[in-house]
Amino acid sequence: MVRARTFRRAAVAWIGLAVMALPALAQDDTRAVRIIEGAPGQPVTPASPPPMGNIDIRQTAIRADNPAGLELAILPDLELAAGTRVTLRVATRKQGYLVLVDVDPTGKLTQIFPNRHTLERRDNPEMLNLIKPGQPVTIPNQHNPYAGFEFVASPPAGVAMLVAILSDKPVHILDLPDISPPQAGQAAFDQLLQVARGLRIAREDGNQALEEPIWSFAAKLYFVK
Repeated sequence: MVRARTFRRAAVAWIGLAVMALPALAQDDTRAVRIIEGAPGQPVTPASPPPMGNIDIRQTAIRADNPAGLELAILPDLELAAGTRVTLRVATRKQGYLVLVDVDPTGKLTQIFPNRHTLERRDNPEMLNLIKPGQPVTIPNQHNPYAGFEFVASPPAGVAMLVAILSDKPVHILDLPDISPPQAGQAAFDQLLQVARGLRIAREDGNQALEEPIWSFAAKLYFVK
């Protein structure tokens, strides 16, 4: 899976799992994506990679509802040694609010963007995850609101998945359940999609009724070795 690390001027401080920093996301403290404050650590020496089974991550395309034409790329590669810094590139043909979710090989889901670091920003929080057509974004990078953290490939080893979710209405946090292992590839995504299709968000005008956003999805398999 991909974990997120945040950097501040303070000394290094391990603060536990992302769900502890963002309790609204889940209650399970065994999730794999970590938010780490402090200076960047040294890459982890990877162990021998396990077999990838019958899934060809380079040839397996995940079918998804995608009216916004959302595109997701994982850099530097789809096969990642533990400790590798990861960059995600996202483009869209329609404006929307982006959420990135990591699905580790055991089926655990963690929202890695927006993360605690970005949600704590006070400068124009409504715009922190807004992306626009013709303006691809690279996350993380040196420019706000994508600075101050990094993504690092981490155990458990195996086939994992990153999912980009775009809403046409403002949304910053999605409360998604874990999916049932040992599903992988399209089967895993379909479980996630069934839940996501039923998501509703609060109206901006204060009306107690919930709105059904137009969701778009893009997913990529990757392999941690």
